[in-house]
Amino acid sequence: MAKKYDIAIIGAGAAGLTAAFTAAGFSKKTVLIDKNLPGGECTWSGCIPSKSLINIAKEVHHAKKYSPELKVDTSEVLKDIQKVIQKVYAGESPEVLKESGIDFINAYARFTGPTTLEVEGETIEAKKIILSTGSTPLVPPIDGLSEVGYLTNESIFKLESFPKTMTILGAGPIGVEMSQALNRLGVKVTLVEKSERILSNDDEELALMIQQRLIEEGVTIRVGAAAVKAAQQGSQIELTVEKDGKQTAISNEGLLVALGRQANVKGYNLETAGVEYDKKRIQVDEHMETTAKGIYAIGDVVGPYQLSHMANAQGITATQNAILPINRKMNYDNVTWCTYTDPELGHSGLSEAQAREQYGDSIRVYEHDYADIDRANTKQGSIGKVKIVLDKKGYILGASILGDRAGEIISQIQTLKTLGINMGKLSSVIHPYPTYSEVLVKIGKKVYVDNLLNQPVVKIFNKAKDGELPVKKIGLYGAAAAAGFGIANMAVQNNTKPKLGVKNGRLKEMPSTPNAVSSQTTERDKFVPAWPYNGSNEQAKKNLIGMLKGYEGVRIVQVNNNYVYAVATTKLMKFKDDIEFYFNDAAQQIEFRSSSRVGYSDQGLNRKRYDEMRKRYSSISTHTRNS
Repeated sequence: MAKKYDIAIIGAGAAGLTAAFTAAGFSKKTVLIDKNLPGGECTWSGCIPSKSLINIAKEVHHAKKYSPELKVDTSEVLKDIQKVIQKVYAGESPEVLKESGIDFINAYARFTGPTTLEVEGETIEAKKIILSTGSTPLVPPIDGLSEVGYLTNESIFKLESFPKTMTILGAGPIGVEMSQALNRLGVKVTLVEKSERILSNDDEELALMIQQRLIEEGVTIRVGAAAVKAAQQGSQIELTVEKDGKQTAISNEGLLVALGRQANVKGYNLETAGVEYDKKRIQVDEHMETTAKGIYAIGDVVGPYQLSHMANAQGITATQNAILPINRKMNYDNVTWCTYTDPELGHSGLSEAQAREQYGDSIRVYEHDYADIDRANTKQGSIGKVKIVLDKKGYILGASILGDRAGEIISQIQTLKTLGINMGKLSSVIHPYPTYSEVLVKIGKKVYVDNLLNQPVVKIFNKAKDGELPVKKIGLYGAAAAAGFGIANMAVQNNTKPKLGVKNGRLKEMPSTPNAVSSQTTERDKFVPAWPYNGSNEQAKKNLIGMLKGYEGVRIVQVNNNYVYAVATTKLMKFKDDIEFYFNDAAQQIEFRSSSRVGYSDQGLNRKRYDEMRKRYSSISTHTRNS
């Protein structure tokens, strides 16, 4: 007699476990079947052991900086990795599944009909069936490879200790992560890749930065080299590679094949159920349903992204569609991933090239180096870069982040992208200091300003200020776009030159903004001392102009007799600050005033700039006198 279930799931990896817990959450009678223990590739040979290895290798790497002769017993490393695996497995064991209302059968399953399965001689009948059979390492038909003791991610963590030397074939995420980690543990690694660069699915500039980091740490990298033959030579495995028509041999104790994965589609009698497939995947529609009604497929066996978090998303979508009357589409617009090298490389959405192909040159690309993040500078040797691709309105199309905590930072990008929040909104979100995620606020502020300047009403005002429209007509245009006045006023103020200059032997009065400073004010908190001539009026003016010309972000606008006027553009918000100098011959000093056109733009920057300019002016004056 058949055992009857609402939902039967074949495969207890990341996708299958998610589907099972989701079905049980809907109070459906659920059975989960797998020939192996629950957890799948992620728990036993993928995410968990590899990240555990990476963490240990990182600790060793930093320790070696202070103890160069440090030796690592890799047998102990592998024991610790197994402990981590068991700890994770404890949260998804058959006992845990049973407590959640899920039956687990540790056996093979094969279809005997559209709704029936044969499992260990018994028949299981289910209203809906979900296939999450996963994938196995892809091993290409390289001459002699099957005759050598090569490793894959499924076997390497079962070793008693790591080989002293290792060839890694394939420079995708697995190959690159393992190369760095093993090298840091003292294994001499040669990384071989058929393509012309590593990590071909990631941003090329950032991938090349990782490549250089690996080389600096001691990994030998051979790109553009195709493996053509493998042979066992005593304790060594000799891999022959071909590049530019020339063959060379690489000999090491171990050979790790990391060339991707292939779908598990054989042995389940899918034809009997009417499920169509090929060697790469099971065919599904946008609802994750196969060509057989009531049978769904999820995870690595489907693709297009063989990632645990994407498998989880598919598991939820497919299970809900199997249970609920309203079908949801699986959305791949917000795909994301992270390669856990040191530093990490995170990716979300479209690359710049993909975005240009879809949206043309209307996209906006923002970049920021980790070198400009205070938190990154607290770590010696820190490298990194952030690239964010936006549409013309400031919404995220994609991003790539190389640097420490990139996997966490890209998650913030992923949140904004998925929820449809404009990048400029991030400018008002307070982040703790110092953190790596502060880089997103810096970019957000740039986007915010650019969003303002792209407003139609602001463009009109800017045209007027540039002389393309009569200034008197601004009111008319502004009135026609009254809703945009709040936005426009800031940009107009920033692009309007105040009425400056000298009157009655003093700098003209002008409305001072909260962070303005002046040598002529009576307000103590805004007062700064005037500068001494340090020579004649003529020489002082030369020294001053020389100082201004060498000051980044400052443009000299006007030089008249005893008056010099310059404009400084702030790095952070691109706001303009007016700087005035008046040569007071009677007092033999240079009066100074600096004021931001948008008062709250960069708090305290005018005073900081005054201090810096005064130092530079004094230095130039001293040099002039002594030369």
